[in-house]
Amino acid sequence: MSGNFIHNEDVLVKDSIISDSFAPQSGSAKFSQPNGGTNGSASVTTTETTPVYYWYFDSPSTESTIPAYSQNMPSVHSDGANSVESVVNSVDGRVQVNTNDYQVADGQFRAIVKLFLLYDGQTSSGVTEDEATWAIATGWLIAGDLVVTAGHCAYDYSHNLGRLIKVKAYVGYNGKDSIGTDAVEFRYGSAIATTEGWINTDGGNEPRDVSMIKLESPFTTVKSYCKWKQTPISENAADLGVVGYPGDIVNDKGERGATMYKMFRQTNYDLNSSKLHMLQYQIDTYGGNSGSPVFCDRNSLLVIGVHVLGGYAFNSASVITGPYGNRLLAMRNVTKDLDGTYPKDATQPDKAKRPWLWMSRAITTESAANDPVYIGLKATIAKARSVHADIPSTILDSDKPISFGSDAGAQMGILASAAIATAGRLAADSVNGSNAEALASTRPYDGVLGRAILAETALQCFFELSASSQETFTEFLGPVVASLTPFCMKVAPKLLKGILEPSMRLLLSNMNVKLDDNNKRDTRADAAETDTGFGRKLTDNETVFMNGLLSKVDHSAVESFYSTFTTIGDVIGSAFKKAGPVLLDVAKFGLPLLLETDTGASQPQTNLDPLAHRAILAEACLQAYIAMPETDKRKSGLYSKIVNKLKNLGPKLVKASPFMVKFVAPIVADILREADVKKKQEFLDFTWGGGSKS
Repeated sequence: MSGNFIHNEDVLVKDSIISDSFAPQSGSAKFSQPNGGTNGSASVTTTETTPVYYWYFDSPSTESTIPAYSQNMPSVHSDGANSVESVVNSVDGRVQVNTNDYQVADGQFRAIVKLFLLYDGQTSSGVTEDEATWAIATGWLIAGDLVVTAGHCAYDYSHNLGRLIKVKAYVGYNGKDSIGTDAVEFRYGSAIATTEGWINTDGGNEPRDVSMIKLESPFTTVKSYCKWKQTPISENAADLGVVGYPGDIVNDKGERGATMYKMFRQTNYDLNSSKLHMLQYQIDTYGGNSGSPVFCDRNSLLVIGVHVLGGYAFNSASVITGPYGNRLLAMRNVTKDLDGTYPKDATQPDKAKRPWLWMSRAITTESAANDPVYIGLKATIAKARSVHADIPSTILDSDKPISFGSDAGAQMGILASAAIATAGRLAADSVNGSNAEALASTRPYDGVLGRAILAETALQCFFELSASSQETFTEFLGPVVASLTPFCMKVAPKLLKGILEPSMRLLLSNMNVKLDDNNKRDTRADAAETDTGFGRKLTDNETVFMNGLLSKVDHSAVESFYSTFTTIGDVIGSAFKKAGPVLLDVAKFGLPLLLETDTGASQPQTNLDPLAHRAILAEACLQAYIAMPETDKRKSGLYSKIVNKLKNLGPKLVKASPFMVKFVAPIVADILREADVKKKQEFLDFTWGGGSKS
């Protein structure tokens, strides 16, 4: 093949025009255009119905005196049992806030609230309110009587304390001695609301760790309240800041968490690749900071996250709206009306076991026009669709004109997907470059190519849908595409340039080759040919999907693989049992190792980029179909369509499987040789361990 292949416009040509109707959604959402518009400059919006769970406090604590006993209640990642509660940096970067910033009505941090919290589990054994040790936390006002804080402040799983039953809230708090002065104002809580993910998940769903307290009456000495915005998907050198009452710092009276502290630090973050898609930062915090606002910068003081936990080498916040966030607007709309009565739509979803718990639904509409996930999905769909041209004979160093025909885009996309996945797995398994090449001769990475083939068939089914049907997929596609893109697109250029041409040579050389009788494998009964083999335990959805495919495999589908050394059952089975969602796996660990070197850094765009986009979108489409209920109309006839496409693509591509890892290995080895072993170990420590904070 000629080197012109990489940049030849005849190979990767048109960028398809994608309707502005695509937008990410979550939960139960509908899409609409203002004034009925469908294109132009009209803003795409998402309308979502969000369940909000809440309860009233039976006997609120009305005394303004602070509890005699209090302590911080740390929160660490649920799998971070070995985490040590401490600041994250070797030098504590927190600074005491000037009292003028929170003890006067127009102070910039006046809306930050000191909280004392009492739980049901603390008084159930006969301990009185005065004898109990109250937890301390931080909150922030979005209205005079509405305080945003962490979900674990509403319901505690870590210490088995259960539901919150009393709240004391102060603005201007600066230790016990400040109580009763004009600088401090007190209110008590009357109700609290939280998310479905937090209250209905055993142990709490960490990304849904947020709640909102309704106060018995508004504060009157706060001039302005905190404002929030959607958490940006990623930022470089963001001037993030956390402000609140950390419980490890003691004032001159011996009181912990008495004083407000702040810390701002330039932070690079990416929600797509962070653990649980939460906002992560190396800003020093401690128990008592739970519920603190995370500001996007020290000037605008817009809140983009709710500080909730520590663990590993960083602290974390639950994020606001977008594909990964919590809809604070919905929670606010329910909580603001909790005046001792219940909304008309209120229900008791678990009356037998939790008679105190109520639920209402709120419908909110948000614009998606500037949502980075929406914009990124549009770009990926456009690029993926552009991979459809034939490869002219003028580009191939061939004795006679050869073309892949209409399958050009599909076959190249499959090779690209398999190459990226193989590179990620090889990098994760290797200690260094030499080890990578040695592994290539012993590990075939079964299932990677089968997964890529199956994903491509799902993508083709997606492209065959009407525009309105495609629109409904974006709820699922947006976040998956966003999580894969940063790593796949940075690794792809060098990787694909090195492996795609030899892989396509292999395909061309085998395209019209028929096995002679001596080399043909023995055929078996159809039941044997559809055996899916052994491997990982599948989810219920994966099992249903795989069995759905197998139910549509007839003898002609079985027969289509007779010319290969594998079976249709093995291709389908290995895609699930041996590979699984491999691109997502290697995007979390594997591909990031290849980005720790100069070679792995972002490369200039080439005409091969659409292949990576196609691989990303294909995997997202497959996952969307797998997650879709069997009763969904979009799944009608799907299994038959995929099997028919598999009959055409599978036999051509499986011949490349034994060679894929051998083509990829030298490239991965070269990249890893540039990586410092110590740097790789630091990456491993940062990703999988280390002590941190709340």
